[in-house]
Amino acid sequence: MSEQENSFRTPKNRRVVNILYWLIVAALFALFAFQLWFHAVRASSTIDEGAHILAGHRHWQCKDFGINPEHPPLLKMLGSAPLQFGEWHEPNWQCGSRMTPKPEMFSAGTSFLVQNGVDRVIIQARLAASFAALLLAVLVFLAAFEMFGRMEALTALAILAFEPSLIGHGSLVMTDMMLTATAFGAVYALYRYRKNPDWRRFLAVGVMFGLLLAAKHSAVVFFPVMLALLIADTLVFSTNKSGFLRRIIQQTAAFAGFFAIGLTILWAFYGFRYASVPNESVPRAAIAEYIRENGRPESIESFPSKAVARVNETRLFPESYILGMADVIAWGSRNTFVFGKNYPTGQWWYFPLAFSVKSSVALLLLLPLGFIFAFLDREKRRELCFILAPALFYFAVAMNSSMTIGIRHLLPVYGFFIVAAAAGAIRLARKFYYFRYFLVALVVFHAVTAFRTAPYYLTFANDFWGGTDNTHRIFIDSNTDIGQSLKFINEYLARENVTDCWIVAFNHREMARAMQPCRVLPSGLRVIVSQTVIEPVPAVVEGTVVVTVNELPPRGGKEYAPFTQGAPVAFIGGNTFVYRGRFEIPLAAAMSRAYRSGQFLRMNFTEEAIAEGREAVALGGADARTHLALGLALARIAGQRDEARKELEIAAEIGKTDPVFRNAEVRARQELERLK
Repeated sequence: MSEQENSFRTPKNRRVVNILYWLIVAALFALFAFQLWFHAVRASSTIDEGAHILAGHRHWQCKDFGINPEHPPLLKMLGSAPLQFGEWHEPNWQCGSRMTPKPEMFSAGTSFLVQNGVDRVIIQARLAASFAALLLAVLVFLAAFEMFGRMEALTALAILAFEPSLIGHGSLVMTDMMLTATAFGAVYALYRYRKNPDWRRFLAVGVMFGLLLAAKHSAVVFFPVMLALLIADTLVFSTNKSGFLRRIIQQTAAFAGFFAIGLTILWAFYGFRYASVPNESVPRAAIAEYIRENGRPESIESFPSKAVARVNETRLFPESYILGMADVIAWGSRNTFVFGKNYPTGQWWYFPLAFSVKSSVALLLLLPLGFIFAFLDREKRRELCFILAPALFYFAVAMNSSMTIGIRHLLPVYGFFIVAAAAGAIRLARKFYYFRYFLVALVVFHAVTAFRTAPYYLTFANDFWGGTDNTHRIFIDSNTDIGQSLKFINEYLARENVTDCWIVAFNHREMARAMQPCRVLPSGLRVIVSQTVIEPVPAVVEGTVVVTVNELPPRGGKEYAPFTQGAPVAFIGGNTFVYRGRFEIPLAAAMSRAYRSGQFLRMNFTEEAIAEGREAVALGGADARTHLALGLALARIAGQRDEARKELEIAAEIGKTDPVFRNAEVRARQELERLK
């Protein structure tokens, strides 16, 4: 060893290095927190956040779990916790008096934000919800530190702190980051228990199991792999020499204990009450009926539906939690939009593609080193088993999912993969000195990428795929737009001094009208939850038109295709086009009539609904949705049932020819079945 190296290892120098290390760690946590705050403030309210915030508010108010049972309470209660210290304009029904239908829930959630000031509510809710992302950062750092070492922990934190998808989704009031944090925490707690079993660590695992259950229903995917890890660890790595069968029984019993503690915590979130709402006179929800009303009646006889119904009979879980499982079945199949094609269901290659596009260059380059490390380093094989097995299992399950609509559903693998990538990178850096320079340069590039992506984290695509402005050429789903761009649009309009304009935004109609100056053209999403009857759309519009990629073909119908015949004058936030000119949009006019028909029908104005339906068919008879609207309205009048069947049959027949019309086809066949 040289004299210079000896002098570097003196106690004083070690102390300086130690102080520098912890200053860098603190700076990385601070930068991650800053980026979460920055996105929380800059991005508009997304399509789900209003419903989650109102639901959490009602959970606190009166333990009403009949609103938004689609998701367990943990994230919703965390995000809405700051609201309990203010006065708010409340929904117009008594808290806890009834089950809240899904369309009304979204409508009321949007109104709650608008009536109370969108930013006043959403920013403080997002900052509270961001604690889930900060928890993930802490857990990743601690796990990497304990399992591999201090430099591995620092590298893992550096990757996580600038990972755009984690920043974007970690600063929203949505359940994906809470699942990501609690899943990683549960596995880490399990590792620590196996490393040194005692009653405190046993209890810690049980608590994490409870938080995981309360995070999101897809948490159940992690429990089989955690049981397998528990048993495999005692058989392969443990020094316990007791019998093979005895060790399996012991660990299975331990897992049952963890789950029992977790289940108790889950019940605590629901106030230890089975019923969804505190009003005991409200009838219990039927699982089959819930699935039928929420979109997939054909799945009622499926094994998952029957299994959920059987579990409900045991009352092992609260009613609201079971309804959430039923909702997964009812809504668990979606169209997949990739490379300009519309696939009617999930595709196995979707999530590998999404991971390769939506992950940073740094993570993609370093992750293979983690996989190689797992095979080469016998001393750390146990740790890498805990890190890689849950992530790979979840990834495999996701690849077989029929719900492929965004990287957010794959977020739970990120914490595990980041730790593996950091472990592999530092192992290589210790072996090859010059790799350290590459690693430092890569981390700096990674940080710069996050800052040049801001604030468009949700539309991020890495440089291998052409960057954020190219994401919409690959995906047209939550990877590009979940309603976050209204503020970005306003900034553009203000810069260009545009005051006379039209907008088609992927957000609720009431939200779009409240947050920007343009006249709102209808989209299916907004109309479903609109509390006011929309205005008819003219067949011709002129001037500036702002339209999100989600409303254009192939995801949207053909009503707004005329906008794309000319070149856009601007592209905002990676998901919104701006056009100028004169545009003939007769099908959009037809769809506005179809939507008005549906709104009148919900208000029991049947004659008005039929009149609007006939206008819709006259303007856009080649569209399944216009015939569906007229058929549904005619079905309300006994003497019009024959004509109703005819219109519904046309809707179903047209619907078979285009995946865009899949929902219209399904709804038409449901109504035809009811009319038999």
